Amino acid sequence: MKKLIYILSALFILTSCENFLDTELLTDKTTENFPETEKDANQMLTSIYAKLLFEDPETSSEYYTAQLASDDCLGGNLSYSGNCATNFLLYQGSLNSRLGIWDRCYQLINRANNTINTLDNVKSWSSESERLRHFGEAYFLRAWTYYELVKIFGGVPLRTTIEAVNLPRASVDEVYALIASDIKNAIEMMPNQIYPAGNAMAGHATKYAAEALAARVFLFYTGRYDKKTLPLTPEGEITKEQVISWLEDCIDHSGHNLISDQRNLWGYTNSATNSTSSKKQYAYAVKHKLAWDGNSSIETLFANKHNLTSTWTYTWFANTCAMFYSPSGDDADWKEESYPFNFGWGAGPVSPSMVQDWKEWSKQQTFLDGYTEDPRISGSIWSYKAMDPNNEGNVLADFRLDDSESAYTVSYRYYEQTGYFNKKYININAYNSNGVLEAFGKTLHPGISSQTSPQLLNITDLIHIRFADVLLMHSELKGDATSLNRVRQRSHLAPISYTLDALKQERRWEFAFESIRWWDLLRWSGPSLEEAGNALNRQTGFEVINAAALTPMVKYDYKKRLQQTQGYWPIPQIGIDRSNGVLEQNPGWGPDAQFSDWTKM
Repeated sequence: MKKLIYILSALFILTSCENFLDTELLTDKTTENFPETEKDANQMLTSIYAKLLFEDPETSSEYYTAQLASDDCLGGNLSYSGNCATNFLLYQGSLNSRLGIWDRCYQLINRANNTINTLDNVKSWSSESERLRHFGEAYFLRAWTYYELVKIFGGVPLRTTIEAVNLPRASVDEVYALIASDIKNAIEMMPNQIYPAGNAMAGHATKYAAEALAARVFLFYTGRYDKKTLPLTPEGEITKEQVISWLEDCIDHSGHNLISDQRNLWGYTNSATNSTSSKKQYAYAVKHKLAWDGNSSIETLFANKHNLTSTWTYTWFANTCAMFYSPSGDDADWKEESYPFNFGWGAGPVSPSMVQDWKEWSKQQTFLDGYTEDPRISGSIWSYKAMDPNNEGNVLADFRLDDSESAYTVSYRYYEQTGYFNKKYININAYNSNGVLEAFGKTLHPGISSQTSPQLLNITDLIHIRFADVLLMHSELKGDATSLNRVRQRSHLAPISYTLDALKQERRWEFAFESIRWWDLLRWSGPSLEEAGNALNRQTGFEVINAAALTPMVKYDYKKRLQQTQGYWPIPQIGIDRSNGVLEQNPGWGPDAQFSDWTKM
């Protein structure tokens, strides 16, 4: 039976900010007449990529969920928001808090299934390599999305065709078998090629991104569930040796590499913000001679791409995480003092215990090249205290309510404010040629966007996999320090012998605020979740600002809650209702998991 195909066609021109997603709704296409040409196939493929973007990180992004759940950050709740519920593994209002993730992921999976099941309808290809690449990218994106779902929800319905069938939840093992098979297909089908900045294909998945994803999935599955190999469907397995060989192929042949300074991956080092012709420069970036490597860096294997075409209808074209992670503020009255950082919604303030742990670890290290502290600390964390001009914007001072800048943080609407925010994904300003502060993307690319709201103008890539991760996964799988020390050397740290604890520490600091820590904690904990629970329970002993009052951080038993839920979020109740009860809820999400207000904590 022929089926209508609804495609959000996304023209992937990713080498500049002029165009990213040009949308066209194709409502007259069916499986009988589409796809017929390679152009049709491109439209189908890029429609899948469009669903990697999320409108509201609070409800539709596992990246955001994982960051707030980890011990790097607190929830940073607004009085009318569910951020704190994320932080405490609770829910606020209803069990539909992750409905956006569920729906977005299954929309992407449906598009991937449409593509995989109809690409052979194309009558002519420019080459066999192009045909295989289209299949490979579709398999990669389906694997990527099922991996999102299984990490958040556990076993989920496995949809691999375009048939509308009411399916029960598959087992975790069955989901991972499909993920592994799709990744293996992607590796075998995609060409030996990458697409760095300047390439018209920049942003597309590659064979090497699939090899890195295979390692990430292998490490998570085998650690989380105490397994030795990764299953395939309908039979077979992927071994540790196979994953190591894939990583070594990526390391030796991909062309990906570490950039010279990790800080140059992040938007605050951009040329507009730090230009000598600017009304003001960011003293920290100038002092350390930082220069943004730009989007599609040679270190980036896979990322969400964003641009300046976001509107109030299509907000997800911008990197909305940057807005949510930015310091809370009801207006921008303080943006001159906080330059180059602008206000946002106050989600994910950095935990003071994380800052302290990082500083203590740094004191125990041996440094090279005259360094005395891990440069990633000041390169990754910004504090309100940094608005003191004498601190040059890079001193992580203890935050106190009676500091002169306290007025910027005591709004009655905000909770769990610590005075620390991550610098990797944050709302960045720059002075334009008229001396007016605006989003740095608009200053870098004048005339492209008529928008003025910083909510719509965050253009930095949201990086999912980078080469440093490939190196550290390689070290972990081999139990060898060679690749580990390559990452350490970049941050002027002396080489060390391999231990698992050293590897864990290096991953925490290298990938701080990149939504990797939560999944690392879960996989290193195994089925008991002991290590993750203990790490989360150390988030105490410091003060936060709740509703304009300085209060002790609530002492909460994260370990108990984690073990009640087994680290899974609730299946959206709407999804259960849609299935007529075929889907079953995860454990630990009864009425006692309801978060009502801070006084009940």
